[in-house]
Amino acid sequence: MACHAQGAPSPGTPNAVRYQFGDDSDGGKGWASPAFDDSSWPAEQQDQWPRPAFYSNGFVWVRFCVPVRSDTAEPLALRVTSLQHELASYEIFVNGTQIGSFGKVPPRPRLESLPRETIFDLSSGLARPGEIAQVTLRLWYPPFARRSGGLDTAAFIFDQSRILHAEEQVVHERALERDLPLILLNVLILLVGYSVLLVGYSSRSRDVLLCGSMLATLPLLPLFLQLVESGIIALSALAYFPLQDVAQIPSMVASVVFIWKINGFREVFFKRLMLAAMVIFNLSSLIAFMPSQPSLAVIVASVIGAVALRTFDVVNVGANLWAVFTVPRNRLIAIAMMLVPGASLLNGVRVVFQGQGTNIFDLTFSFFGLCLASVLGQRAWVEWRARDTLQAEFETAREMQQRLVPTAVDVPGFRIESVYAPAKHVGGDFFYVRPLENGGLVLVVGDVSGKGLKAAMTVNLVIGALRTMPPLPPARILAALNRGLVGQMLCGFVTCCAARIEPDGQVTIANAGHLPPYRGGAEVPLGAGLPLGIHTGAEYDEEQFVLNPSLPLTFLSDGIVEARNRSGELFGFERTLALSTAGSRAIADAAIAFGQEDDITVLTLTRLAGPGA
Repeated sequence: MACHAQGAPSPGTPNAVRYQFGDDSDGGKGWASPAFDDSSWPAEQQDQWPRPAFYSNGFVWVRFCVPVRSDTAEPLALRVTSLQHELASYEIFVNGTQIGSFGKVPPRPRLESLPRETIFDLSSGLARPGEIAQVTLRLWYPPFARRSGGLDTAAFIFDQSRILHAEEQVVHERALERDLPLILLNVLILLVGYSVLLVGYSSRSRDVLLCGSMLATLPLLPLFLQLVESGIIALSALAYFPLQDVAQIPSMVASVVFIWKINGFREVFFKRLMLAAMVIFNLSSLIAFMPSQPSLAVIVASVIGAVALRTFDVVNVGANLWAVFTVPRNRLIAIAMMLVPGASLLNGVRVVFQGQGTNIFDLTFSFFGLCLASVLGQRAWVEWRARDTLQAEFETAREMQQRLVPTAVDVPGFRIESVYAPAKHVGGDFFYVRPLENGGLVLVVGDVSGKGLKAAMTVNLVIGALRTMPPLPPARILAALNRGLVGQMLCGFVTCCAARIEPDGQVTIANAGHLPPYRGGAEVPLGAGLPLGIHTGAEYDEEQFVLNPSLPLTFLSDGIVEARNRSGELFGFERTLALSTAGSRAIADAAIAFGQEDDITVLTLTRLAGPGA
């Protein structure tokens, strides 16, 4: 571009421009007029001008003399290209007539993030081919753009309107072609992330959920930047900066949680430091970039924000570097996780107005996304398959336990109702009913401490022993089980209650630390006894009472009384006593609805009236 200002500077400076800080909002000073004498204005070379001081109204007027091509024809247009890509609003004048604006200047400022290259159509006769046109810019810089000072520049070209608009369309299409692969890649990573999240949710796998959350949040920021930069989304700065925070906060939070959870780190200081730095950085960016008036807060926020981002990135790199050496199975993940904070430390925070085109941040984020999607996708698949295999094993264990502890059925002379509801796939509660040749029965109800597979394995031992045991008195049953369990349990104990019920209703019962049964709505007085599996020489006392016909005898596990609601209140003994005659299903359903935390077992036995009763 050739540029000659009116009142030309000294020879040898043909590209000088004239500028003046301040404003001529009403045109009274004539700064836009081609007749205005700007010889007293400062001059700069190479089409450059300085930005206004931080504590100023932010305005600067710049005057250029731009030749109009002689080989063109009307209608004409003017293309303005900002080479430094600093956010600024401006009004543009050609030969004293305003032909358009980019954004809005105060008193109601509006900053546009795109486009960088703008075309303004000229009315007929405003500029003619072969002549020199006076181009004047009335620029306003927001506080963050003038905080660091420096020079700004622009390029101007007059040409036929249809040619400039056609070139603009080509540039836009090329930008879209350039950004489309990265956009599609991030969309793909996003879809993979949500798919992994669904798999993790269905399989209830923590590691799969962590991988899914990382992949589902990772592409949000680069996808947002690429959509804005390619022109698919046009935003003002007022909308852009909050949306950038919205796009980057989830991935920052997910990365912190992911690093600590996946590597099993217990040190919380650096985790809290990263989260605090994240909050400070995002709040500082809003304070630094959004105000339209200069203040100390803008300067402080800019400095604090930069320090906070560096802190976040340094701790991020350090934590992953530590994982490289201390958690070998996560080495590839840790290396991939260091790429983005490393690029941020080298390249600074990525914002659209830093310049169009792919930069180190874009390339690193894309490479990081591919690496992490590959590694985490594989990890999620392995975890899901392992979880699926474990699920199948649990289902097999559940089926085996159901065979060992089947739903109780009536036996001659007795009606039996039972409910068995483990807190997990398998549980540690059990009961055993054995009819006797004389028409009576032996009943054993118990609870292994703990839940899940370990407790279920102990249940298998107990039921196996009971099935091979002769019909002994209740105290001897407990003593025999105790001797078999001492030294065989990895940890914990077994509470158990054994009863022998004769056809005439005579009940002999012994207890090993289990909850006493309820008879006709009242608790049976029964000693506690020492739980099984603790001491080899434990002895158990027997108690006797008569069970009248139609009077229910209810045995239950502590999962009933220890059910807990959301406020932390226990189901308790009073509710259990009140429901003790309601039947096994009603008792169990009430406790489950209240808030099940442990395995639940309820067995209700009723002696039927018969001859001689």
